[in-house]
Amino acid sequence: MDFGRIKGITNNSKEVKKDFIFVAVKGSKVDGHLFIEEAIKKGASVVILQDKKISEEIKRKYPHVQVLLSENTRKEQAVLSKLFYKKPDEYIKVIGVTGTNGKTTTANLIYQYLSLKGKNTGIIGTIEYRFKDTVFASGRTTPDSIEWFRILNSMKSKGAEYVVSEISSHAVDQYRVYGTKFEGGIFTNLTQDHLDYHGSMENYFKAKKGFFDFVYKENPEGIAVINTDDKYGKELFSIFKKKLKVFSYGKENADFKIKDVNISLKGTVFSLKYGKKNFRLKSKLLGEFNVYNIAAAFSFLYIMGIDEDFLVSATESLEPIKGRFETVYSGKFLVINDYAHTPDALKNILSSLKKIRHKRVITVFGAGGDRDKEKRPLMGKVAEKYADIVILTSDNPRSEEPEDIVKDIEMGMKKKPKVILDRKEAIREAINIAEDGDIVLIAGKGHENYQIVKDKVIPFDDTSVAKQLLKEKKLI
Repeated sequence: MDFGRIKGITNNSKEVKKDFIFVAVKGSKVDGHLFIEEAIKKGASVVILQDKKISEEIKRKYPHVQVLLSENTRKEQAVLSKLFYKKPDEYIKVIGVTGTNGKTTTANLIYQYLSLKGKNTGIIGTIEYRFKDTVFASGRTTPDSIEWFRILNSMKSKGAEYVVSEISSHAVDQYRVYGTKFEGGIFTNLTQDHLDYHGSMENYFKAKKGFFDFVYKENPEGIAVINTDDKYGKELFSIFKKKLKVFSYGKENADFKIKDVNISLKGTVFSLKYGKKNFRLKSKLLGEFNVYNIAAAFSFLYIMGIDEDFLVSATESLEPIKGRFETVYSGKFLVINDYAHTPDALKNILSSLKKIRHKRVITVFGAGGDRDKEKRPLMGKVAEKYADIVILTSDNPRSEEPEDIVKDIEMGMKKKPKVILDRKEAIREAINIAEDGDIVLIAGKGHENYQIVKDKVIPFDDTSVAKQLLKEKKLI
């Protein structure tokens, strides 16, 4: 295709301008084929579609428009986007992080390590898309392929040497990063989540595996660093050990073996053994799951060639991530804000908190509406097992009624928990009943600064709300 006269590429008919490529994508809710004529009337000169009958009709009605029939328009869109934005991934080193839990923290740790090393590094993920002082609008963990290559190109033009990105299972399934040349990728773990979309853990795993297929396709010499303490990680390791430069990390038989973990309120100390080398690492980050996140980031960068003395030293300078084991208050009692919104993540944060000297653990959480319902009773079961007091509340109910979501959570619990649907009042109750030596965990929303109720997005930040309530009690 001659890109000389092409001015842009989009799959949204509302964005079409003269000499744009319009890609008709069949989404789960909307079929882009229904908007082809609108796109043409707005000036689209090229249309990519995957319906043969519609293709013939458009060719007949609009002979001046170039019509290309594709078996998979999502894949075609990624290929065209890469070409339109001049293959930015081939000029910068792109690193991907995938898994159910730990993606955000691990990606941010790599970003911090590289930035501390003086490398111009961008980040694309759940919290933000950023390069230096430029923050790009973000709507989901991994952007659509058009936006993906546009952002990579923009970061490249501003001087980026590296870009680290979270890679969601949806992104792989929808070919959002298809065709990208990755330096390599990290697999953190796989636990139940997103089954409303994938339908089964088998399909969920297949999507995660698909990311490493993408890596290998574009870069046979790519690096894979995999948590083999996770059963799916073990399987992934065995699949790719003869294809990619694969390295394992974990407490069991791993290339990078985690040993001698010591966690306190002051921080974390542990050893990472690789061959005859033994790295003693110190960090401000708390929680055993953060030991795994640090190990993942450290291992990948070490294999990539970043010098070990720097990595050991820089580990002490790594800062906690907003909404990930975030200490909101540490005084008479402890208040923690964490994004834990899956059974495994909730178990990880609560079991880590139980290891800190405490009197009681009080947890406040809910579950997102219009999302995997099967995980709700599992979260209730975990909370009841690891917390002394459970307060169920509203998360992002979306189109569902908060009461119905809470009932689903309660199905996994033997005892009736406290239920306060107003999230602010639930947090207030947890702080009011907290005594000297208690730990209050506010879970589920982490860095999010909003609540989605029906079709409204309401400003709400767990950390800010908790601090306000603590001020009212004159504790801060």
